[in-house]
Amino acid sequence: MSELFHALNIDPKVIAAQITGFVLLWISLAKFLFKPVLGLIHAREQDIKTTYDNAEGERAKAEEFRADYEKRLAGIEAEARSRIQVAVKEAEDAKNQIISEARGRSEEILRRGQDDLARERDKTLAELREEVVNISLAAAGKLVGESLDGPRQRKLVSDFIDKIGVQE
Repeated sequence: MSELFHALNIDPKVIAAQITGFVLLWISLAKFLFKPVLGLIHAREQDIKTTYDNAEGERAKAEEFRADYEKRLAGIEAEARSRIQVAVKEAEDAKNQIISEARGRSEEILRRGQDDLARERDKTLAELREEVVNISLAAAGKLVGESLDGPRQRKLVSDFIDKIGVQE
């Protein structure tokens, strides 16, 4: 083999030195370059993974906040609808109460008016009867020629007028 090395012009000592140098260079690079670079790559990979996980967490939180916001918004809308319905019901009740009170007052005013009218009619009829009695007494007094002032004559004429009023 030494003839082959000599024919190819290869010195085994130089080859051994080159292999040793290459191994030492590899060990040095592995220790001082590859490990730190791999460490940086690994750290960057971890940083990217952490950032991605944080982004996922923030997205999930944002989704949770959105769902909570929509839920609260729906609750607020439902409460607003409920309050509007309560206000409409209260307004309807107030309207019905006002109408009821107005009807009651108008019926009371109508009843009082009818009572007043009935009293006035009775009063007018009583005055008319009295006037008819007085006229009848005066007419009877002129016909008979004497005055019929007594309470008895008044009662007779009043009874007569009542009978006439009942027959009609």
